[in-house]
Order: sequence, then structure tokens, then C-alpha cells
Amino acid sequence: MTLDQIQTLCRIIESGSLKQAADSLHKTQPALSMSLKKLEDEFGFQILTRENYRLTLTEAGRSFYHKAQELLQSSAQLSSLGKHLGEGNEATVKLGYDAICPLSIVLDLLKRCQEQYPNTEIELIGGSRFSALDLLKKQEIDLAISPWWPTLYALGDLETLPLSHFKIALVATPNMFSTPSCVNIQELKKQVHISFEESDLRFDSHDLILLKGCRQWRTKDAYTLKGMLTEGLGWGHIPEFMVEEELNNGSLVKINTSDIETEITGEIRIVKRQETTLGPVATMIWNTFK
Repeated sequence: MTLDQIQTLCRIIESGSLKQAADSLHKTQPALSMSLKKLEDEFGFQILTRENYRLTLTEAGRSFYHKAQELLQSSAQLSSLGKHLGEGNEATVKLGYDAICPLSIVLDLLKRCQEQYPNTEIELIGGSRFSALDLLKKQEIDLAISPWWPTLYALGDLETLPLSHFKIALVATPNMFSTPSCVNIQELKKQVHISFEESDLRFDSHDLILLKGCRQWRTKDAYTLKGMLTEGLGWGHIPEFMVEEELNNGSLVKINTSDIETEITGEIRIVKRQETTLGPVATMIWNTFK
């Protein structure tokens, strides 16, 4: 069995006649008949009959035809992928982002990638607390979307482009503290501080935000953190965009205290390694923001 035989069979079936199939393939009718007969002889069953002077699929032929269609589709996809890779395009682009960054920043761009480069797979890797920068430093991703401060250039030769801004709020359930608008250090220490686990970067540790002497629970997942906070398991910092609804309906409230930062703001940037040459698709992503 050859791919040409499968293409011929499908054309015969879709055309409904040997003559039309032969004309579209620029072949003779005897050549198409011979191709069909070889397929039937190879597998030992009849694919088409000529009942009522029309080409009709047998029951076995119908099953064979459906699989033949799948094979041709896979062949077309393989051919397209080969051309795509032959032009120097990446098979996969890995994009890391921190939970602190609204995913809406990149969703429109990813749609454009899908339309312009349908054969490149986009691997979107979410994380928290500098995880995207950590992956970039380990050369496990092509681009990182991350909170950014100028001191982070100390991580290496990095190039960045500004995308947006972030805001982190200190929140808890309304009944956790008697006066959420004015909480003192002793009240904070009576409750659990819930936070993201730190990354593997040297500068990142629980000492960045943790109140000394306070019990702490940690999680890697932003939505787990949100669930723990809304269930009243403790207080903690969370990207404000993630809890807008809860802040509006009163199931969470902002905490004000003079003992730790109650609101943290900063830039969101897309980051790449200077020494790495990006492929066409990753370059398109970078240049779009540029």
C-alpha cells in the first residue's frame, strides 16, 4: 500500500466516478482501476462495488475509507510541519509566566501565534514567586513574563521589555481581625500567614515578606492560595486582580497594618537571555511587545 494509492482511492470515492477522479488526477481510468484492484487484492476484500451502475462503498470499504481519510490528514499535517521546520521555525516555544501577571496580557498574542504559526506548539508554563525567571535562568524556557525590579539584572545578562504593572494586596476574611483597617503585629501573629513557596533563586526566601515569629503555610499554586484565604485559613498577599470579586462582595477584605507592606506594586516585563538567539516564532512574540 502506498500513499498514492490511498490518495487515488479517496479521490475516486469523493468524485463519485472513475472518469471525474481520473480527470482531476490527470491519470487514465484504467490506471485508477488498476490502483484500486491492487489495494483490494493486497487486503483481500472489496472496497467498492458497482451496484446500480454507481461506485458504492462496501461496509468494509467504508471503514477502510474513514481510516484512509485520517491517514491523508496526518500526511498533510506532517508535510506542513516539515515545511514549517525547514523554514527554521521552532517546533515548540516555551513561555513562562508568574501568577502575579494577568494571563490576559498574552492571550491575544497567543491567538496570533496560533493563526500565523499553526505548526509551532506553545507551551505556557505558569508558576509563582519568580518561577518564570528561575526557569529562564535554568534555560528551560525561551521567554519569561515576570514581576520586575532593576536589581534582578544581577541574575545575569538579561534583556527586558515593559508590559504592564502589578498590584499585590494583603487580604483576609472580614471576621479574622476585629478591625481589618488597623491590625497590629500581635493580631497578625495569632493567625497563619499563607504565602507562595519561594523559588530556587538565591535572593528569594521566606524572609522577603514573612513576619518574624508568625506561623506560615505555603503553596505553589495561586488558586490554592486564593482558596485558603477565602476559607479563612489565614492572611496573606495575593495579586489583586485574582480577588477583585471577593473584595467587591466582601468575602475578603484588605488588611492595613504598619508592621509589614500591605500593598506591593511594580512592573511586569517580558524577559529573555541576551546570549540566546530566539527562533522566528519567539522573535515574533518579543517584537510584538517591543
